[in-house]
Amino acid sequence: MSRGAVGRNDDVLVLGMNPHVQAEAEAIQKSHPGARVTTIRDSAWGDDQVRGARAGGGQGLHDLRSEAGLQSFVAGLALPWAQGQRVVAALASAGPDARDELAQLAQVWARAEKGGVVPSRLVLSGHSGGFSLWGEAPGFTNGALTRGSLAQLAAAMPRAAAGVEDLCIAACYNGGETSVDAWRALFPQVRTVWAYDGSAPGTFSGATAHLARWEKATRGAVDVLRADRARGLRKGENVAVWSRREGHQTATVRASTAELRERQALGQATFTRHFEGRESVRDPQRGPLREHYNTLQSLLGRPEVSAGERVALEQARDQTLRVLFYGNVAERFQHTHEAILQRGFEALGWRAPDFSRLSRAEALARIQSFGAELSRRQPPPREAQRLWPLLTQGLRELRRAHIPDHWL
Repeated sequence: MSRGAVGRNDDVLVLGMNPHVQAEAEAIQKSHPGARVTTIRDSAWGDDQVRGARAGGGQGLHDLRSEAGLQSFVAGLALPWAQGQRVVAALASAGPDARDELAQLAQVWARAEKGGVVPSRLVLSGHSGGFSLWGEAPGFTNGALTRGSLAQLAAAMPRAAAGVEDLCIAACYNGGETSVDAWRALFPQVRTVWAYDGSAPGTFSGATAHLARWEKATRGAVDVLRADRARGLRKGENVAVWSRREGHQTATVRASTAELRERQALGQATFTRHFEGRESVRDPQRGPLREHYNTLQSLLGRPEVSAGERVALEQARDQTLRVLFYGNVAERFQHTHEAILQRGFEALGWRAPDFSRLSRAEALARIQSFGAELSRRQPPPREAQRLWPLLTQGLRELRRAHIPDHWL
């Protein structure tokens, strides 16, 4: 679909992982009352429960946590069988409590696969570390929707993906050149991308104003998008854009890659102190460790960074983010694994600690003591041995496989 193609429109689809996405959609609607704005949010029916058409007619609730539920949902989309199975695979790739948002996107996009029209403008909103989008607020948790799962759905529904011409990633750390290129790869006809080369404003601390500016900037047949469109707004300096005519731009002058590598080397000592629990994070949004995290994110956005260097930087980014929000990590770790923690410590004759109440230094000391006692036992108690990888790879090393993004 090109700019002049029939079906090009100013309609907007807003997919939000946070609880206040409706306010963001309303800001867009207010900016352009004539546009149709569709909102996708966390399902009101429960985790990964979606209401939709059934193959035999009528509507029903589909439980996307099971293969049967995925198949019944996709059957209701009335797509060719082979294409439907690709949609099933895309939905299955999403993590817990993210399938419902992805499925709702599939419902909208299915119109294009059957000859209809979908909104030409797409907003993806939520918390992000550059790899996924997730939702979190007091009393609210949601899953993490990865770019990989979105890419699978876009590949399974190519006509819909080709209908997206203006993309806004209303989330932190998606504005680096490599990140923007990765998002562009999902949508072959995209003309403009708006993202953030740093932190993005929250819903009520600037996002609604930013989205209104974005809506006006992408209204109609737009071929150029400039990074200064959010000038004067909170965090407007963090906007990064791409357009077919002018390429990638940032609102502020960026440091050179060489300067960033120097900052990374200097910041490593700060990371080590916090990672080892010798220093505590006072404010996850600012301070030396946050600056180190910003440096890692900036380096990952540079196309000249080699693939080998990128692997190490991604691991460092993930660990640094989990140290910044270690309080959240420890609380979710304790809540999620309380039963296995209790069985593992009791297998050694010890009382299980409450990791949500321990500092990182205290937690690391408990893990070290647990490991020392475990190595003394021959044979090692089964439940303690089972717990050991969770303690080391999870709480000690803060690996993404054990500490998912939406815990942060």
